[in-house]
Amino acid sequence: MGGSVDVTSRAGFISYARTSNYLELIGPVYQRRDDPGVIGLELDERHTNSRGFCHAGVLVALADTIMGHTIDHAATQPGRPVTVTLTGEFIGTARSGDWLEGHATIRRAGRHLAFASCEFRRHGALVFTASAIFAMNP
Repeated sequence: MGGSVDVTSRAGFISYARTSNYLELIGPVYQRRDDPGVIGLELDERHTNSRGFCHAGVLVALADTIMGHTIDHAATQPGRPVTVTLTGEFIGTARSGDWLEGHATIRRAGRHLAFASCEFRRHGALVFTASAIFAMNP
């Protein structure tokens, strides 16, 4: 069963700068003030499946968002990243009341393709990892 979120977990986080209609349905999503490649979400009942765990779709949507936005933020050439492929591994669980924190890393960024990975943790425990390839569309 999830507990209440430790407010210190959110220290250093601000509202997510690149919100969208879809993220508004999921969120509120937060980003670390000094690193937009780190996001946070306080899970609630809307985010859980019938067994009470964070739904896989929430994790995949957040992973796609954080990796794409991290690539876009670091891009030195015009163009917006569009997801080509995304794979994920569901390693642990999270429940309503948990603070979920995601970290994205750019593995390689070229003129046409960019590669990224991310991981999501709950109280330091690994919950989900993902990697993706993005096409850089002008």
